[in-house]
Amino acid sequence: MNKIELRSEFLQSRLNTSKQQQINHNHQLVNHIKQSDLWLTAHSVAIYLAFNGEADISALLQTDKLIYLPAIKGQRMQFQLFTTDTVFETLSYGLKQPKYIDDLIQDPIDLYLMPLVAYDIHGNRLGMGGGFYDRYFASDVTGIRAGVAFSSQRADQLPVDQWDVTLQHIFTEQGHLIT
Repeated sequence: MNKIELRSEFLQSRLNTSKQQQINHNHQLVNHIKQSDLWLTAHSVAIYLAFNGEADISALLQTDKLIYLPAIKGQRMQFQLFTTDTVFETLSYGLKQPKYIDDLIQDPIDLYLMPLVAYDIHGNRLGMGGGFYDRYFASDVTGIRAGVAFSSQRADQLPVDQWDVTLQHIFTEQGHLIT
């Protein structure tokens, strides 16, 4: 299968997960993240606001870490420090994000927790197809890259393009996988 077919199949599977099962999985996921050495040693962490059935880790907003959220504009993505003063906007397709800040100087981030559509045990990540994370990490960004997903989003082997950024870790409701 190609990426488009795989994306469609895994998105449909994710959307078919019951609300109660999602709630249970999200709770287990957050617990696995908070108990990991990655989380415990990180000072700054980038997370995301769940959209379209993604694993919801928004409970991590209420921690003692410096939390960063992604914002996109055109083909660019940045991570902004989340505070009580963060101004949010909703994009045309329904994604909620901080209002993009032109000329933002990007703070270094220790740990990136990224959403995905599918993953494999080799650390390959299939996203929504916009390439935002791939472009962001192509600019020689440091920090640990960890995918966040439900175990049902695991593929045997994903197709990979030369620009695809791999994951170093994956968190699911079943635990923590090092790739």
